[in-house]
Amino acid sequence: MPLSMFYTEGVCLDFLKKGLKELISTTDIKKACEKANIFIKKGDTVLFYTDHYRKHYGTDNWGSGTGITAEAAQWLGAKEISAFGVETMSPGVPEISNKEVHYICGELGFTHYENLKNLNLLIGKGRFRFIGFPLKIRGGTGSPVRAVAIFE
Repeated sequence: MPLSMFYTEGVCLDFLKKGLKELISTTDIKKACEKANIFIKKGDTVLFYTDHYRKHYGTDNWGSGTGITAEAAQWLGAKEISAFGVETMSPGVPEISNKEVHYICGELGFTHYENLKNLNLLIGKGRFRFIGFPLKIRGGTGSPVRAVAIFE
């Protein structure tokens, strides 16, 4: 993947009201964009704030987070985003949509970030520069990143 996919414009959408193992649908994403007056553009990184990290990291519920539906992943891919990011340990809900979401990202040429934190600091602040460069790992399928949002 080109490094340009990891240095993008970004937006953060509010899904605080979603609970454990709830799915985020395309309709939910569209409503969150409308409420925040945000438009998802080609090449964006779209972050999903659920406060899961602060509420559940280190607890028995850590693996039971909110995730996007396979259909929402298809929709994001059709918008030609670079990536999306979640506070949970998986982009979809395990055993419901997670496996499909991973495949869709690969098929449509975009990626995702997991285990993000401090997304609460981005809500209501509009667009920002997102940086999340991966390590160069030969043969790797993932990498830790130092995710940064910069407001210009």
